Parts: sequence; C-alpha cells; structure tokens
Amino acid sequence: MAEEYDDFEKFVNPETADKLPTGWLILFIGLIVFGVLYIYFFTPELSGWSQALEYHASIAGQ
Repeated sequence: MAEEYDDFEKFVNPETADKLPTGWLILFIGLIVFGVLYIYFFTPELSGWSQALEYHASIAGQ
C-alpha cells in the first residue's frame, strides 16, 4: 500500500512563482540604503565624526 502525499505543484501559481512581494522588496532596498548611510555617518574615517571629538568639543565649550 503506497502512501499518498500532497501534490504541491497544483498549489503553485505560475504568475507569482518567481516574484517577491512588493513590501519585501521595498524593505530589502530600504535596509541596504540604511546600512550604507549608517556605515557612512558612524565610521569616523569616512565622516570625520567621533564620540571622542564630540566629547572634547563639549568640554572646551564650558
């Protein structure tokens, strides 16, 4: 007696089989943009900003 398995091929919609949902695509691109901007703004070698420089500037202003 052979076991009967579900045929998943009949549940696949060929029109949307290889497409990402629009929300996922927007989230993916947004995370890439956020990552690039985060690295640029919070890497002292790229932006020139550092916590130590900010601290010394606040002390000098007192």
